[in-house]
Amino acid sequence: MGVIGVGGMARYHIEQLNKVNGVSITALCDVNTTALNEVGGQLNVPESKRYQSIHNLIEDSEVDGILSVTPNDSHATIIKACIVAQKPLFAEKPMTRTLAEAAEVLELYKQQPIPFLINFSYRNGPAFQYARALVNEGKIGRINHLFVQYLQDWGATIKNTPLLWRFDEPITGTGTLGDLGSHMFDLAEYITGTQITDISAMLQTIVPERTDLLTGELMPVRVDDFACMNVKFNDGKVGVFQTSRNALGSQNQHELSLYGETGTLHISTLNDRELVWIYPNEDGNGTVTEKLDVPMEQGLNPWQEFADRIRGEKKPNSQFATLADGYRNQQLLEAVVQSHNRRAMISVDEI
Repeated sequence: MGVIGVGGMARYHIEQLNKVNGVSITALCDVNTTALNEVGGQLNVPESKRYQSIHNLIEDSEVDGILSVTPNDSHATIIKACIVAQKPLFAEKPMTRTLAEAAEVLELYKQQPIPFLINFSYRNGPAFQYARALVNEGKIGRINHLFVQYLQDWGATIKNTPLLWRFDEPITGTGTLGDLGSHMFDLAEYITGTQITDISAMLQTIVPERTDLLTGELMPVRVDDFACMNVKFNDGKVGVFQTSRNALGSQNQHELSLYGETGTLHISTLNDRELVWIYPNEDGNGTVTEKLDVPMEQGLNPWQEFADRIRGEKKPNSQFATLADGYRNQQLLEAVVQSHNRRAMISVDEI
């Protein structure tokens, strides 16, 4: 395997990839030479295989597949280069910065498909997998409405967070919408097995200026750090979504509440070893609240799946997000942006 990007998130991926039998990381790429040499030394990657050019790594004939964990502005370039080189790719979300970039990627992929995974990582979690299974079993009946939120606090005013790349529009595209909202949309459609058809949205920049890391000057922030959306699904249910970087006390709080005709399910990253199931008493008076332990075997392993796809020894597991799913997700993000700009409800089919 070759790995593009060796920052904080990549190091978690590297740790998991190293657990897959028969896989070794033999090439790295990063523009930060200090980080590149640090990780290269830890993994015993020869200096000749520590690249600063993504194209040099992708074109390395000794690399069978690539894991890419980079800022958003390089996502489209890396995907297209891997397609041209016919190199299997495991990429981070969002697929691209914009829908226009996603369309270019999709057209190229249709002409020259490759083994491809996009890491909507919450699909992999045992709790969310278990929730999906329970919904499919009819545990709460037809879902009437749902609530989804993804809250973090590291961007709050009191934290004095500088202008990191996630707040820099040319690099990130959108702010918390593309970073956290992309997870929310994917998970809601994945767990319910239905699709969002209409979106009414509002984007907000709560902290309008942040300190430039190089100059120390205050710079304007041109991306959202809060987003909220009301949506309709193709089966008639409705949903309310919110995401924020300014929710003090929320470290990484991603959760869904599904309200069905015969019950309710609550799932949260705050306790991903159990689900809360609420259902009516037998006599119809009141409700019962039950905590369900999540079976460990419910989780998915995308690193093993990626290795299996490169080897071509197993049928691909359809539970993992595809490039088409990444494009679909980008359509939803674009619908949010257009809804906010036009102050109107947007039909996703029009995007």
